[in-house]
Amino acid sequence: MHFSSSYKFLYLLNLLFEKDCTKKEFLKEFEKIGIKTSSSAINNYIDKLIKNGIKIEILKNKNKNVYHINKPLIKLDLTEDELSAIQDVKKLLFAQKNYNKIRKVVRLFYKLIFAAKGDELKSRLLDFGYYSSLNWHLVRTLEKHCKTKDIIQIDYMLADGLNKKLIIHVDDLKIGDWSNKLYLWGVLANTNHLSYLPVDKIYMIEKIIRKNVPIEPSINTLTYKISKKLFEEIQLNSKEKLVSLDEKYATITRPLEDNFYIIQRLMSFCPDLYYISDEKIKNMVKEKLKILKAAYEKEYE
Repeated sequence: MHFSSSYKFLYLLNLLFEKDCTKKEFLKEFEKIGIKTSSSAINNYIDKLIKNGIKIEILKNKNKNVYHINKPLIKLDLTEDELSAIQDVKKLLFAQKNYNKIRKVVRLFYKLIFAAKGDELKSRLLDFGYYSSLNWHLVRTLEKHCKTKDIIQIDYMLADGLNKKLIIHVDDLKIGDWSNKLYLWGVLANTNHLSYLPVDKIYMIEKIIRKNVPIEPSINTLTYKISKKLFEEIQLNSKEKLVSLDEKYATITRPLEDNFYIIQRLMSFCPDLYYISDEKIKNMVKEKLKILKAAYEKEYE
């Protein structure tokens, strides 16, 4: 995976906010996330931080040089070009759809706010679009419940604006394949398969029903057929698997877990889509196509 120099710069800054580090420790931390760098590159990042108002001191600890941020002395002042570069890093970060990376960078910027000069700089540093609107206290609490696989009751906002109490055995927080939104994955009460709920629709956690419950949900499989010609023109994504290919059709399977994305994907195969194994998905695709057909007919009347 490619990491921009700006991301490496921000990652090093985040490490320094969490703990004092030697140069060797920096290199180890970078290596943990798959970044190969060098001592000279670490020096360049530190020099850049100092030029941007981050007061970094070198302390002696058992004959080793340890880099330390003196937080009270930080006065962060960025040029327009530097702010633009930060915005570019954010865009690249969101495009990777890696929740752990996004969470760390968001936390870093919240730590930097106290040192930013002026309200305008503060607001621009904290401009994360959709992620700025999330209740991060709720997100962190959900993270803890996912880690221990708890069964919780949540207050959830339905599409019509009404609230509903849901019981869910939580499993993980993931960014959707189909959007940059964050979703809570888990098994809803009275089901045995994974479902997902947009985190921004969760109003609150009402209570913990059971803690530390092993989770082994079943994952249903969807099978569909497309024309051989279309199959040769497209590229299967990471969740799709080719089962068979003959002179006319390609038969493909995938986990049946993210209905919104699946429906969009299947609609993109039309008119070369010939079979859908799941009746519910098939009917939803048909309904969407009817709506599109009616919209086009109205437009061209």
